[in-house]
Amino acid sequence: MWRGTRAPADTPSQAATEPPAITLEYWMHLYRYGRWDGSQQLDPFTADDLMKHLSDSILEERDLWSAMRDMFQHGANLTDGRRMAGLRDLLDRLRQRRQDQLNRYNLGSIMDDIKERLERVLQTEREGIQRRLQGAPPGPPDSEQTPDSQRQAQSKENDQPGESSPASPAGSPSPFSNDTDLQQLLESMARRRLDQLDALPPDVGGRIQQLRDYDFMDPEARQQFEELLDQLKAQVLQNYFQGMKQALGAATPEQMAELKNMLQDLNEMLEQHRRGDDSGFQDFMEKWGQYFPSGIQNPDQLAQHLQQQMAQMRSLMESMTPEMRHELQQMVDALFQDGGLMEEIADLVGNLSRMFPQPGERFSFTGDEPVTMQEAMRLMGDMQDLDQLERELMDAARLNDASRLDPDQIGRLVGDEARQMAEELQSFVRMLEEAGFIQRKGRGWLLTPRAMRKIGERALEEIFGRIDPSVSGDHTLTRYGWGTERLDETKIYAYGDPFAIDAQGTIMNALRRQGRGTPIRLDTDDFEIHRSASVNQCSTVIALDMSTSMHRRGIFQSARKVALALDTLIRTKYPRDFLKVVAFSHFVLPIEPYQLLDDYWIDPRGTDITEALHQARAILGKRKGGTKQIILITDGQPRSIGPRFGWSGDWYDGAGWSMHDLMEEVLREVGHCTREDITVNTFMLETEPVLTTFVKTLTKLNSGRVFFADPNQLGEYLIVDYVKNRRKTG
Repeated sequence: MWRGTRAPADTPSQAATEPPAITLEYWMHLYRYGRWDGSQQLDPFTADDLMKHLSDSILEERDLWSAMRDMFQHGANLTDGRRMAGLRDLLDRLRQRRQDQLNRYNLGSIMDDIKERLERVLQTEREGIQRRLQGAPPGPPDSEQTPDSQRQAQSKENDQPGESSPASPAGSPSPFSNDTDLQQLLESMARRRLDQLDALPPDVGGRIQQLRDYDFMDPEARQQFEELLDQLKAQVLQNYFQGMKQALGAATPEQMAELKNMLQDLNEMLEQHRRGDDSGFQDFMEKWGQYFPSGIQNPDQLAQHLQQQMAQMRSLMESMTPEMRHELQQMVDALFQDGGLMEEIADLVGNLSRMFPQPGERFSFTGDEPVTMQEAMRLMGDMQDLDQLERELMDAARLNDASRLDPDQIGRLVGDEARQMAEELQSFVRMLEEAGFIQRKGRGWLLTPRAMRKIGERALEEIFGRIDPSVSGDHTLTRYGWGTERLDETKIYAYGDPFAIDAQGTIMNALRRQGRGTPIRLDTDDFEIHRSASVNQCSTVIALDMSTSMHRRGIFQSARKVALALDTLIRTKYPRDFLKVVAFSHFVLPIEPYQLLDDYWIDPRGTDITEALHQARAILGKRKGGTKQIILITDGQPRSIGPRFGWSGDWYDGAGWSMHDLMEEVLREVGHCTREDITVNTFMLETEPVLTTFVKTLTKLNSGRVFFADPNQLGEYLIVDYVKNRRKTG
């Protein structure tokens, strides 16, 4: 695009007197096109997009609740090719994510990281021993010296030639008479240490137990081992008590003692609660409340919180093989040698198991990627969160409500695309409501008048989309009727024409005649007016059969779609026309076209065509002038409700009427319509010989038309017939 910028003025006076110069810079925007691979950002769908899909579902024999539920459950393929994911898609992604996790990781590697760190400790100790042997200090290692030997060795180190040691009287023998004895002692100590290291058991628990009693010669190795113990203690306790992570801090002896006392009081309080005594709860929370989140009001809530926090450790133990579980338990026993703390934890696990007897979930990991113990605990938490999320999604599916889902949690566990799916599921109902397509009624939803119009427009689009343009043609009339409509065409004004002036055309005529600009002088031949066409008002009643066969074969749904489309066509193209619907079975019910979307009034018994024509005639009798017509849509013979029985070769209904009698009644009513100048056009959806003869007789009596139509093409037949025959004079 072009962008204008001001050039700086040379002098202040120039800036004040001369207009600024304009320079143009051309900025080129480059666009690249490629196949969509899922990474491109698409514009979000709109409420209109959703309403189009909802309209299609409703027109396919679904009520609003069923259509919204189907949309919520299975998503929607929108008209522009995009897709709104449904809850099933989100569930599939969640389950695939969980399976990917199971196929990726290997729990058998939990101890590998600890073993590697222990190996580094041992390697550091071995290297330290070798350094001591190669550059032996003037005395034995401090860790092997008794207090007396330490003082004597120190005296030997401080003695100078010709001086006696202050630690021993003159002439008394020294325990280390020369450096050779000291070297031999050091080598003996080193061999014993190396033998101890070689004799360590292979399992982690056994190694930790023996290294705790081992006297390190290398200070760095001792420090590494102590740091490892502290970290492992903290990890184990955090794994048992996830909610206490901040309160636990470092696993110092003081912290361990405090935790032990808290667990002892907790177990006593839970034991009292199990016996029905909750008097100690408040005292416990006042003393130890800093370990727990706020909002816990009773022992049951506290126990539920602890159960959820300890569930990860229980799931980890359940997911291990018996050998791995035994090795982990040995390591825990070695870390907490005093036993008191682990006994209290074991008692707490027992108390919680009695209150919540379900075992920890077991996850079958089959992958190769190694995990540390800390990573395994996070993985257990994610797997449990995935299971909990699946239950929440199933509840959302059952209630048809996604408002309680947490998109951020879904995004963390399943991915950003899943988070977007959840947000769309939460927003699609809100979008429809804010756009004015639906409104809440109690726990359900109702379609608004705007939505009714949208559904009718959708039905009309579908039907007109299948009509050959050469058949449908223009919809305006040129004969005298009940009003006029302005056309886009214009003409030169002639005396007697309505003075619907086209100002632009008139002025252009004057300019062309004069061949110059202002002032413009108009002549009578310059005036151009819009052409107008007289239109014929048409009053129509659709008599729609809602018998069992119509529903069973899906014909009623096609007819309903046609009625909605015709209603939309009349309201948008022919607003002066009138349309009413009469639904009939063994009773007749005049309804508005939009009520066709409801089903509470449907009773698919009988086919009372006579009464349907009678009530349609009564409705049209109130209309003054114009074309009047009844569109009869049916697939069967006239019959009233009741069991049939045979008599003299003819069949009768329960009221004793024969088929011949019923047809006679229908033809008499058609005769009344003919005398009142009401045309009866019949769309017959069956071609049985008896019906064919009956309908042809009806048509001759009324001079209407009969169409033996395919239900799937009913809309095309009816819309084209309505538009074409509306040209006739009323």
